Amino acid sequence: MSRILRAAAARRVGRRATCYHGPMERAVDKAIVLVCCLAGLVMVPWEPALIVALLVAVVSAAAAEVLPRRWGVLPPVAFAAVALALPPFALFLPLAVYDLARDDHPALRVCWTVPALAAAVRLPLDAVVVVLLACAVAFLLSFRTSRSQAEQAAYRLLRDSVQETSLALEEKNRGLRDKQDLEVRLATLAERGRIAREIHDNVGHLLTRSIMQVEALQVVHRDDERVRSELAQVGATLHEAMSTVRASVHDLHDDAFDLETQLREAADAFTTLAVDIDYRASDVPPDVGYGFLAIVREALSNASKHSDASRVSVSVAAYPAFYRLAVHDNGSVPPPASVLDRQGADSAPAPGAARGIGLATMSDRACALGGMLRVDYDQGFKVFVTVPKEDLP
Repeated sequence: MSRILRAAAARRVGRRATCYHGPMERAVDKAIVLVCCLAGLVMVPWEPALIVALLVAVVSAAAAEVLPRRWGVLPPVAFAAVALALPPFALFLPLAVYDLARDDHPALRVCWTVPALAAAVRLPLDAVVVVLLACAVAFLLSFRTSRSQAEQAAYRLLRDSVQETSLALEEKNRGLRDKQDLEVRLATLAERGRIAREIHDNVGHLLTRSIMQVEALQVVHRDDERVRSELAQVGATLHEAMSTVRASVHDLHDDAFDLETQLREAADAFTTLAVDIDYRASDVPPDVGYGFLAIVREALSNASKHSDASRVSVSVAAYPAFYRLAVHDNGSVPPPASVLDRQGADSAPAPGAARGIGLATMSDRACALGGMLRVDYDQGFKVFVTVPKEDLP
């Protein structure tokens, strides 16, 4: 998510830089056009109207940049109209041509030709040649700059689209990798459980049968001290093997249960809820883990069936003296008062209040672990469970 936010910020900076880059490039073009227009002043007789025409042309070119796009065409159109009536203004017509050439309307793009033809009749020939050349330069510069800015805008749009697609694919791939890791973890735990069952059901039964056979032979050969002594040694070895197998089966069975993995698997089963899991415990015993898992499943089921919640947060933490579980949804409908009256695992329901089966089950599980369950409504239904470590069975 942070990468997406950084990409959006980079796009905003890029657009802001473009806003400054476009007018600056057009200002340079207009400066070039203005120099071409000033070259025509030496070819006409001097008169004060030329200064006025120069100032009006510069103001008109500046106004075309600062006004909104649909109003920015008015200054050059007005200047072209004035140039049609006053020949001195025609010398600076190329500045208006630059702004008119980038307009979307075809008629406005060529309206400058009328005052240009009128100037050809009333101005000296050399001045007319300079004005027409300057108009051609202005038109070409405007076309080049407009095309360049359009291509840059298309490039930025394509770049942003590719970057957003790349970030979305990266996020999706990360989610797929996390899901794959979870599936691998679940498969590993399931395989450990299967191996533990196979050892318990097959090897354990064979060892038990062998022990019983050895004990039966000891009874049969109770008069033969040497045989009975050898059988006792075999029986001791078998008992030791049985103890080792039992310990290995218990270890495999305990390792086959991972609370965090089981919580994430349970959360994936509730497709209508977005479940956030905060797991900060590394040594949760299996009995506590099974109890917490059952409570979480019941809480998620209640949130899915009896609440308008869309998101649930599940938090598990281990502290020096106790284990803590908290399940909090964002439902906007408070639970009945009879539910909130159940403040502890060992408390009785309020007089006349119906005790919910789901809540009673969660309370019983917490009580079996020597802990306490508390329910509350704080911007959503909240289940809070604590299990002291020294009270674990």
